[in-house]
Amino acid sequence: MLRLDWFLRMILAALCGGIIGFERKSKAKNAGIRTHALIAVGAAMVMIISKYGFFDLIKITHSNWNVDPSRIAAQVVSGIGFLGAGTIINRHDQIIDGLTTAAGIWVTGAIGLAYGSGLYSIGVIGTSCVLIAEVTGKYLDQFALRQGNGFSCFIQLVGDTKVLRAIIDQLNQKYFKVPLKYTLYDYENGKITCQLYGELKPGIKPENIFTDLTTLENIKSVELE
Repeated sequence: MLRLDWFLRMILAALCGGIIGFERKSKAKNAGIRTHALIAVGAAMVMIISKYGFFDLIKITHSNWNVDPSRIAAQVVSGIGFLGAGTIINRHDQIIDGLTTAAGIWVTGAIGLAYGSGLYSIGVIGTSCVLIAEVTGKYLDQFALRQGNGFSCFIQLVGDTKVLRAIIDQLNQKYFKVPLKYTLYDYENGKITCQLYGELKPGIKPENIFTDLTTLENIKSVELE
């Protein structure tokens, strides 16, 4: 009967991880159903092993030998960071992205640990919270941005720093209270990847700047943060 309970924990972990992965994949993210399902079921397995895998040793050792059920499972929390870091760093254009997916991977591991521990209600509530945050969070972030005057975007353009300065000067005149600041992430082969950020004039929306930038010949891509 206990083994059937273990199987149920692993199946539920994989199912909930897959649901979270489906939401991420629907937004064209690299870490999708398989990644999240594997993370969740792996975490559940580690938790089960950590919790139940060493009790047979008690029979062959002295009776006061203690088992620490968190000893192995604790490594999931730190070890999952390697996967999270891999989703954040985009080596192609040197832009830091994927923070939400990385956080989702980390919490998916926690959901797997919850099911592995037999805390079914915690696993269900955790999965629900992740889905609500990922589905509605984007719209809440956009609403928050519209309430303030802050602006940030990533752009790729063909040209040198003179071309970049000309674009920044053009934007400053039309949209910004104080001169835009920028951070270069990549500059080679006549292509620049950078982040622009500053404070908008009253009444200006980020969408206006996005539309303006996409009409420029030198701009190859624009991504609002």
